[in-house]
Amino acid sequence: MTNNTSGISRRGFLTGATAAGAFAALGLAGCAPKTQGDAMAETKGPDGASETASANDWLGSAPEISDDQITATRDCEVLIVGAGMSGIMAAATAADLGVDFIVAEKGAEPAASHFDVGAVNSRFTSELTGQTIDKGRILNELNRYASFKNDASVAKTWVEESGPTVEWLQAFYEDKLGGCQVTVDVENGGEGDAGGTIYYMPPECHTFLDGEGERIVHVEAMTEILGGMGHEVDYNYDLAKLIRQDGGRVEGAIFNTPDGYVRVNASKGVVLATGGYPANADMVRALNPIVPACVTSTNYNQNNTGMGIKAALWAGADMDKTPAAMIFDRGIVEPGVDAGYTSDDAEAVFATGGQFNLGSQPFLKVSRNGVRIANESCNYDAICHAASNHPGGVWALIMDANAPEDVQRFKSQGCSAGTWKRTLKGKTVDEAYTEKYIDTGLMMKADTLDELADKLGFEGDAKEQFLATVERYNELYDAGEDVDMGKEAYRLSAIRTAPFYGAWFGGALLTTLDGLRINKDTQVLDADANPIEGLCAVGTCSGSYYSGNYPVYLVGNCLGRQVTFGRHAVRFLAGDIQA
Repeated sequence: MTNNTSGISRRGFLTGATAAGAFAALGLAGCAPKTQGDAMAETKGPDGASETASANDWLGSAPEISDDQITATRDCEVLIVGAGMSGIMAAATAADLGVDFIVAEKGAEPAASHFDVGAVNSRFTSELTGQTIDKGRILNELNRYASFKNDASVAKTWVEESGPTVEWLQAFYEDKLGGCQVTVDVENGGEGDAGGTIYYMPPECHTFLDGEGERIVHVEAMTEILGGMGHEVDYNYDLAKLIRQDGGRVEGAIFNTPDGYVRVNASKGVVLATGGYPANADMVRALNPIVPACVTSTNYNQNNTGMGIKAALWAGADMDKTPAAMIFDRGIVEPGVDAGYTSDDAEAVFATGGQFNLGSQPFLKVSRNGVRIANESCNYDAICHAASNHPGGVWALIMDANAPEDVQRFKSQGCSAGTWKRTLKGKTVDEAYTEKYIDTGLMMKADTLDELADKLGFEGDAKEQFLATVERYNELYDAGEDVDMGKEAYRLSAIRTAPFYGAWFGGALLTTLDGLRINKDTQVLDADANPIEGLCAVGTCSGSYYSGNYPVYLVGNCLGRQVTFGRHAVRFLAGDIQA
């Protein structure tokens, strides 16, 4: 889950309720919401084709594209829309099965991806950890995170198939790359040696290493492998609409390309792997209003504008009733910066593009009023959600000179472990953070707590409250019990030894996670829960799996879902899996 990204690709993975929102909640996918006074904006497609949409209506309607506007027609068995992790895994599966396929990608180059693939009980799990994951427990953990608003049968597909999928992937890499080793992290949560935490953290995180022991960058590696097998990704293919006649099966799609509109017919079906909608501010405002209330950092693929979701809704699909987003508590900002978009248009972004891994450490965190707002030893997005109810949607992290020793005791898991495993290991705070954070004015350093309060911007009653909160926090540390917020005692820390440090944070948005409703075979569903023949959805444009938040302590779960479902969708369409 280590993420630090901005711009078009996810390169960093490597080194308010509106009418539209109510419409989606009702699942009325066949009708676009209309409001009086909507400003209508007309844009032009290839050959001057008119495409009209409302500025206040995130869904709009499908463009009318006549046959004489089509500049080329192509045929295949399976059309894969999107070449991120889900799509490239679908393409690899199609190539391995000998299926005739086309993979069409909106971007101009391979998207980047994260390394960690979450999987349940692969052979590597038992061989490398000596453990067996309780399938029922992890299934219910996923359901609990989602407040059971997900579809348990969809989650169960990952539970049952993720292990065999990573075994297949290792063998595929072994054959195509001439070597592949898999490691599995043993997370120290639950019953582990970190002292115990409230979260279940089983050993599911699989990392793939090439023959030289370097981590495999999945999308780039798989794209290169496919090229060697004679399969190329078609870049700059921007999905315009799906092809479905009179409520029948989905027959293919039309793309806006540099050469005009191209129609692709798919005899077996279409796999949507287009990502979520984080780069469409209108969709985020309408469907996921907590995001602008607590997010300060743009860390998503800017090609992910929700086009696959919109195209499927136009074709009669249904969408999740509740939102979900992957928000990490690492969007560092200067004092005085609020959460939220920097403009009002659909292409709006957030204040910064950087993540600071320290933000996920369970140090004292306070609002602009100087008060604690949550148990700091919680899911990454929990502090973000809590901050949405406080001024500016931001919070300040507070620590002292003993922070390097504190984080060794905290022993946080998942990608937040990078702070204690690498950044602060054997270093002082100044050695680790001066150049990038202290000297740039993002992290404040002071010889007294009073001075730190001033540098962080606390004034008047808020400053008095801040100093009182630090004093109270020290009392809780001395008592060895957090009677105020219930944080684990081993994750309390004293704030008494100068120099003192503080920094303001908001959330970092990586992607949205609510999407098209699917069944256990990744078939997209209509409003009556009937599958739309010939249409599957995988990755973050698909739904039925998360609700509300992302279960970060099921490490690698998102990429694990993408790998597993990308492979499953093609196998299903190819008849390799029976419904």
